[in-house]
Amino acid sequence: MEKTQIITIGRRCGSGGRIIGKTLAEKLGLPFYDKELITEAAKQSGLCDKFMENFEETPTASLLYSLVMNAQQGGFYMGKPIELVAYEAQINAVRAAAAKGPCVIVGRCADYILKDDYDVVSVFITASKEFRAARVMEMDGISEKDAYAKIARVDKARASYHNYHAETKWGSSDSYELCIQSDRLPFEAAADLIHSYIRSRK
Repeated sequence: MEKTQIITIGRRCGSGGRIIGKTLAEKLGLPFYDKELITEAAKQSGLCDKFMENFEETPTASLLYSLVMNAQQGGFYMGKPIELVAYEAQINAVRAAAAKGPCVIVGRCADYILKDDYDVVSVFITASKEFRAARVMEMDGISEKDAYAKIARVDKARASYHNYHAETKWGSSDSYELCIQSDRLPFEAAADLIHSYIRSRK
């Protein structure tokens, strides 16, 4: 019996990974999950959406360190450390989305969470810092200096979150099936490239 195919998108801040993933999902006629997973995880955990959103994008030297610090400060929710509740909720949300059938999932360590039970096509979207900073400047209406600071902060946080929870290294080419430099082609063409890869994949 063939495993259900799930496409996961990892991305550097400002690379357009979310747009590419959404475009790909539309081309394939599949559900697309990104912010939706945050909302679902928040519902499951009882924690607010904002906390769940920040949870993945807050650098943590180690989850264990964070758990210890919160334990000392009384940071518990329903008898568990808050970080553990948040992580378990995200895992459950990712698995629940995949259980519904083929889909495209952006971020959330989905490639690692689903690797044993699904046919995961893992894709990573990157681009030059100049390209990414320019997009962040335009999207957020911030200065060039602030844009560079944001992409550095968000990328560090995503790497920290992924590298702690997964065995693979975030952003490393050998951690993914397909890596795309999104400043080399239009976003729709990037989605077409992934689509073509999936059709040709064995």
